[in-house]
Amino acid sequence: MAQVLPIRFQEHLQLTNIGINPASVSFNTLTMESDKFICVREKVGDISEVVIIDMADPTNPIRRPISADSAIMNPASKVIALKGKAGVEAAQKTLQIFNIEMKSKMKAHTMTEDVVFWKWISPNTLALVTKMSVYHWSMEGDSTPVKMFDRHTSLAECQIINYRTDPKQQWLLLVGISAQQNRVVGAMQLYSVERKCSQPIEGHAASFATFKAEGNAEPSTLFCFAVRTAQGGKLHIIEVGQTPAGNQPFPKKAVDVFFPAEAQNDFPVAMQVSPKYDVIYLITKYGYIHMYDIETGTCIYMNRISSDTIFVTAPHESTGGIIGVNRKGQVLSVTVEENSIVPYINTVLQNPELALRMAVRNNLAGAEELFVRKFNMLFTNGQYGEAAKVKYLNCVGMFQML
Repeated sequence: MAQVLPIRFQEHLQLTNIGINPASVSFNTLTMESDKFICVREKVGDISEVVIIDMADPTNPIRRPISADSAIMNPASKVIALKGKAGVEAAQKTLQIFNIEMKSKMKAHTMTEDVVFWKWISPNTLALVTKMSVYHWSMEGDSTPVKMFDRHTSLAECQIINYRTDPKQQWLLLVGISAQQNRVVGAMQLYSVERKCSQPIEGHAASFATFKAEGNAEPSTLFCFAVRTAQGGKLHIIEVGQTPAGNQPFPKKAVDVFFPAEAQNDFPVAMQVSPKYDVIYLITKYGYIHMYDIETGTCIYMNRISSDTIFVTAPHESTGGIIGVNRKGQVLSVTVEENSIVPYINTVLQNPELALRMAVRNNLAGAEELFVRKFNMLFTNGQYGEAAKVKYLNCVGMFQML
């Protein structure tokens, strides 16, 4: 009998089936700022086009004759940001924002330096990375880009591959990679807006998360990052900033990231954190998915989901999962399988404590026997207060699942 898995894997779309040229499925020509839109730059004959795929209606892509050097869709609405003009050096510093539905230009700005990487960090703000600095450009009014920080020297020779912020945009992270001694080295710059200082970190993929631990009144801001060094792979989960008043500090986690013997040159390429399930999804260059519990750092599951590199990802909002595109043009997602994750953690991982935590935290079925066992153990040991708490949590969970 096939083993029940703790994840649900789905292919949503094959881009080549809706007319996308396989040569256009790459990091330089395809962007996905959220699970709502995929944006592809293509050349059809002599005409440069931008193809916008609305994931709510993926078989009817919108094509527009646009010769931009880069195009990124707003994560929430049909607003597109365009940079430069393909093949025209003088135009590379020009940025334009268009409302597709209104067919109108919203904003434009000409930078003094080339923008080497850019990304929507919210529906209202664009991050712009130049060779020297990082800027934020608000869509409000007539505002122009505001410099946030200068790039650290450790990223000077890197290809910039990502930029992340925490939800309050108080912690900013620049991510780059470079080839050194026959391996890909990851370099990060973590910047505190409040303290106006940077910290260089070796790392390949990262994400911020907010997590409310049991007994804490306020959520903690966590910085999660994965790295593969010459010595091996690690996942770090660290609380950043001041611990909220009344909270217990979040204990630092540093756990091994396993790479199979046949994947000697593999390394992390993407990370998303699910606020729905409080799990970390980590994807590697060779197409492996690793799923970790954010509270304990426990690896819940690992397997290969793609034989081709998944080069762009975003949170899959509707399922609390991760969605990505691989070089073959498959649009894939992974999320928690609610009906099986708790039994899987209990029986396959043989970790009843984590199974119970996962069930309580996410109101999931499959832990009824664990509740009874824990209640009996606490009651027998005379820990009546703790036993009553377990009984209460079990009852609450049962009512919420009705």
